[in-house]
Amino acid sequence: MKTAGRPTLALAVLVPGILVACGPSEPAAKVFYRRCAACHGMDGKGRTRFAEGRPYADLTDGKWKHGGDRASIRRLVADGDPGSPMPAFGDRLTPGEIDLSVDYVLRVAGPGAEVPPPPAPAGAR
Repeated sequence: MKTAGRPTLALAVLVPGILVACGPSEPAAKVFYRRCAACHGMDGKGRTRFAEGRPYADLTDGKWKHGGDRASIRRLVADGDPGSPMPAFGDRLTPGEIDLSVDYVLRVAGPGAEVPPPPAPAGAR
């Protein structure tokens, strides 16, 4: 009776679901975690192996290559920067997801950014 492969298969199926469930629950944080945190870090400070030595990876220091206002950040997320490792997400994210990522960036941003209010509690309007 061959059962040695079954526990491995079960783990391969369960682990990704567990990891997703352990991630952030707030929609803007989810998008940022999924698409941006690998380079910018979940806290936006850019303290990741990939971002080491890249001056604009830290989103909290108030230094903005393309501007710290909502429109400039949104344009950068959608179009990317061909002169840097920042990819374009306009074809990978919906317009709503781009807006959510911009909201998150503005919340963690340092001086010089238009910081939006925190999101309303779930169910509040």
